[in-house]
Amino acid sequence: MFEIDKVQHRKIAISKRRKIYEALHHEEYAKRITHFFHEWISGQKSVFVVALYHPINSEINSLSLVEYLDTKNKTICLPMVTNKKQPLIFKPWRPGKKMVIGHYGISVPDNDQTLIPDLIICPLLAYDSKGMRLGYGGGFYDRTIKYLRRNKQVKYIGLAFSGQKSYHDLPSEVHDVPLDAVLTETGMDYFQ
Repeated sequence: MFEIDKVQHRKIAISKRRKIYEALHHEEYAKRITHFFHEWISGQKSVFVVALYHPINSEINSLSLVEYLDTKNKTICLPMVTNKKQPLIFKPWRPGKKMVIGHYGISVPDNDQTLIPDLIICPLLAYDSKGMRLGYGGGFYDRTIKYLRRNKQVKYIGLAFSGQKSYHDLPSEVHDVPLDAVLTETGMDYFQ
């Protein structure tokens, strides 16, 4: 029953996000999220390795945070799918470095190194007031967070348009991991 609800929610959320994305002034949005991100990360003394994502479709471009992370000497990495049922791995990346096409047509760094991030910033289709995230349905981020948190307290933040917030609880299952916060153009929403 929950999966049917999730499928329906995904269709609605994809359409909603696409409309927001098409109406957006991307440069202004990037400035706003970068401003709120600066405020938040300046207080995070244990964050050295930050996982961003290479945007696809109407996902928000997390790479707009790269310049600021560079000025703070943070190491940037991007996720890579190795297997449908495995956690993501994270490869170091710098702007201008070679990328290759990975699973699902997503660009990934072309190197053999892997890192364990202190902070994972992920895309989403929708989120609710409890920090539940609706993604594409592969479970990659949930599986990854559970795996990494066995040995390390990894921060888990969604990146979204404020209009992606659902004012009703999203359908969730026992394997779903709530976000710690969501960063939008209006600021940071905290859940835990």
